[in-house]
Amino acid sequence: MYQHSDLEVVSKEMSNGMTEDSVDSKLASPEDSPKGSISEADKKTTEIDTTRVEENVTGSSSPSTNATLNDDSRSSSNITPPPPVLASGNISPEDYSTDPMLASALASPLHDHHPPNLDAIFSPTEPTLTQAPSVLKQQPLHGEDGITVDANDDVWQLYKRAGPKYPSSLEKLIMKYHQKHSTLNPPAASSSSSSSWQLAHDVGAGSGVYAPTLAKFFRHVHISDPSAAGLRASRELLSSSRNSRGFSTETSPQNGNGKDSPRPRGRFTFSVGKPEEADQCVTDGSVDMVCLTESAHFTTDPETMVRSIAASLSPGGTMVMVTHRPLAQVIGNNQVREAVDRLFEAWGRKPWEVACGEEKRARQHFAMGLDFVPLPEGLFKREETRRITINTRGKAHVVFRAPWDASEDDDDLKMSADEMMDLPTSRVEGKEKRVEYSDEDEAGKGWRHEVGWESFRTRIAMFDGPETVKRLEPNLMEIQDLIMRTSPNGVKVVIEWAVAVVLATRK
Repeated sequence: MYQHSDLEVVSKEMSNGMTEDSVDSKLASPEDSPKGSISEADKKTTEIDTTRVEENVTGSSSPSTNATLNDDSRSSSNITPPPPVLASGNISPEDYSTDPMLASALASPLHDHHPPNLDAIFSPTEPTLTQAPSVLKQQPLHGEDGITVDANDDVWQLYKRAGPKYPSSLEKLIMKYHQKHSTLNPPAASSSSSSSWQLAHDVGAGSGVYAPTLAKFFRHVHISDPSAAGLRASRELLSSSRNSRGFSTETSPQNGNGKDSPRPRGRFTFSVGKPEEADQCVTDGSVDMVCLTESAHFTTDPETMVRSIAASLSPGGTMVMVTHRPLAQVIGNNQVREAVDRLFEAWGRKPWEVACGEEKRARQHFAMGLDFVPLPEGLFKREETRRITINTRGKAHVVFRAPWDASEDDDDLKMSADEMMDLPTSRVEGKEKRVEYSDEDEAGKGWRHEVGWESFRTRIAMFDGPETVKRLEPNLMEIQDLIMRTSPNGVKVVIEWAVAVVLATRK
């Protein structure tokens, strides 16, 4: 007899407005799923090692990057962190947490002498299953005066945290690209060969979900966001993870005896700022990697945004942009796919408005799958550029377009000539390399999952109230019935997410 999963139970509670407890692993997506069913044994190889992430966020365990993922068990309990490294004089690492401009001067304890061995880091063995962090139990955010912030900020933070979880294949794709191309400009004779792994900038970070990943590879991560509420969420997320592990017990010049330090060792700094101002929070040419995840399309001026990022990047530094479609597509089962399409059509604009905002300009950018991003030849090495799409089947400009935008094409015909000229256009140049991946490719794995029908209810419940779930109940029941009748295992179907990535190297 079919047993309801925890995900199904929690989504039912949400639809009734009853969810109160932390749901922990309810939204954890498997890393990879075969086209058929997934066995329980297979599932055990795909859980998220949150202890590992937590240690990297807190800085309580700071192994060399060469060994970060080298051990098949992914356990850090036997790794002894190196002592803190001082940049000069008596300045300790925690002093840099208050000044992002000084962060780039840190000598990295993670990569003291050699650049990371990414072949060893990205072992094919997946981590053991553990609980994923809760994303459904959201605490209200408050401003400095105690007034709750705009609920739209809260929804956006939930959107970024709720998934899909970035798979290890994306992490490998980004870091291997950086490793390869950051060495094109030989370091100065007096500098360390690992100098390209010092400082990363997470731009438009929202709730800071990608910062822990960057912290696994870079000595320091600066986090910026246009919204004070988004930045506050980042601080709360990273601070709560740090505080749950306690204060650092590393010996420092302040205590000298290995006792608890008065504050944790600094790994992150924060500032409020727009992507167009990415160079205002750091010194010019000091950042090794700038990342924008799910946020580049919000820019009002792509050219200014890119030039600002370029100004902050060191020669050979990497600019990374990632975005995914807000709704996954069912594959391998046409009947269920059509039913899910009807469900999403009946749901309306909500998921697209959360992903793109209500401004038409942002939706127009989003519809281009990052092709609106210019890479000026004087700033970036176009021959090293990679414009990557995953699971779009060569139709990125269709996949990333909000379905209801097609009905507004007639409005475009009413625009003036100046308005037409102002529409976003593709900025892809001939020297830039396009790459398309799917789940069959190593670099495209992890964006395909097996889910039960209740996962569709859960996603709706996350971004809408119980009234919307109740309104869509007939569609959900249709999907449940079709899965039971047409799925090979009668329980689940395969979904996949469409993704766009830009990787570019600074001249």
